[in-house]
Amino acid sequence: MRPSLGIPFLLALACVAPPAGAAPAERAPAPTTVTTVVVERERPVREKLPTLQFLRANRDFIRARFDRLRSEPRVERAGAADLDPRFLEYRRLLAEIAAGKDSVTVASDARERQGMFTSVEDLAALEHELDQMERLLDAQRTRLAVLQADFAGRQRTELDVVITGGAFAGRVDSVRVTLEDGTSAASTITETQRGSLIHGGALEVFRGLAEPREQVIEITLMGEGWTGTGHGFVTLEPTRDRLTFLKLDLSQASPALGVGSLAASTWLLDPVLSAAEASRDRP
Repeated sequence: MRPSLGIPFLLALACVAPPAGAAPAERAPAPTTVTTVVVERERPVREKLPTLQFLRANRDFIRARFDRLRSEPRVERAGAADLDPRFLEYRRLLAEIAAGKDSVTVASDARERQGMFTSVEDLAALEHELDQMERLLDAQRTRLAVLQADFAGRQRTELDVVITGGAFAGRVDSVRVTLEDGTSAASTITETQRGSLIHGGALEVFRGLAEPREQVIEITLMGEGWTGTGHGFVTLEPTRDRLTFLKLDLSQASPALGVGSLAASTWLLDPVLSAAEASRDRP
């Protein structure tokens, strides 16, 4: 899975006091749910096949419960529901593929029986056959595009990693983020961006697609004093078809304390804007 990386940008998060005489806001926006996560220096150890170990430990009990099972015939009526329109579309596409294959097979058999072309009419028939094959290939490409848009185009699980705050000790020059599948991205922190972080800004260091499952994200800080202690791991589970934010706060980060001195938290981007907020933001 190759993520789509964007150019790092600054998100202004500093709290600025309203100007004198400005009217107060009608209603404060609802707070976003933020979950605190832990940055660890060693990769977490996962227990392999915990379900299989449970079954082995309780094998006699489970077998005894199976022996008590009895089959009871029942007659139930299931209600009919509407078919998914995509299933009907798939059936139509399969029928078109079968029809196109039969046409190509018949034309190929006729050409092989003929042996050799002896007239201009045979050449015209061959040209017609080639045109027919080209039209079938175009139709096949269209069907493949429909399938690709239906399946591959539905992936929307994304991860966005941002950093805030200036390092308490040891200058951080760049941050590298590595996913479990090997996807890695490094972002360099310029002096301008470092100054913005100190005054309350935020810097995006990674943005890309991620699998919607529990996984370990590797975080590496590079810079003055961070060579030996700036390597750590964060365990999180991106929500399917949502944008998950992971924020790393450097305000208490120090090489002497290691990568565990980072404060990390996650939250989800709410894709639905309430009607009240939409009407208030509309000019």
